[in-house]
This record gives sequence, structure tokens and C-alpha cells, in this order.
Amino acid sequence: PNQGDLKQYNVYGASVLEVEVDILTGEHKIIRVDILEDAGKSLNPFVDIGQIEGAYIMGLGYWTSEELIKDPNTGRTLTNRTLKYEIPGAKDIPVDLRVYILKNGDNPLGILRSK
Repeated sequence: PNQGDLKQYNVYGASVLEVEVDILTGEHKIIRVDILEDAGKSLNPFVDIGQIEGAYIMGLGYWTSEELIKDPNTGRTLTNRTLKYEIPGAKDIPVDLRVYILKNGDNPLGILRSK
């Protein structure tokens, strides 16, 4: 790999969601999520699936509940305390979360053909 390029691994995935939205209140409930991840040759599918699920839930929290507020005069971040950091709770996690790892997605340049 190029010495100046620190990203040796590109990982690709896709997800599809089924969501119910209350058009009057904006409240939503995620019913089902299907995720397909190209992880190369998975060294441990159980660990990989756990990592994918965790990353997805973190991203879901960022998308649905986190808000970055800055002071317009100073640019200082105002939401920098854990008391204001809302992570997804049990009711925010999809009812049906399915993760699939792409078969035959070997990476010949990766460590043990992984990505």
C-alpha cells in the first residue's frame, strides 16, 4: 500500500430499513433492518456480526437522537457532556435486525484475505 495512505482496507455494505412513521408527531419505530456487509474472508463471523451490529446501532443513534450544538459566536461545542449524550435505548433498536456477510468477498491484499 501507499505509505501516505493509511486506509488499507475499504469495507462496503448496504442496508435496507422498514420504518413506521407517525406523520403527525414525527415519532418513528424501526421495524426491520437488513444489512449486507462485504467483510472479505471473515476470520470470525460471530465477532464480525457483533461489530457490524454495534456500529450500526451507534450510527442509528447519531441519525436519530444525537445533536451537535455549537455556540454561534465562539464555535465552542455546547453538547460535550455525557449528560446531554443520548445513546439508543432498547426501544430504539430495530425489532428485527439481520446481518449478512457477503460470501466469496475475499481480499487478496488483506491480512488473511480479510477486509
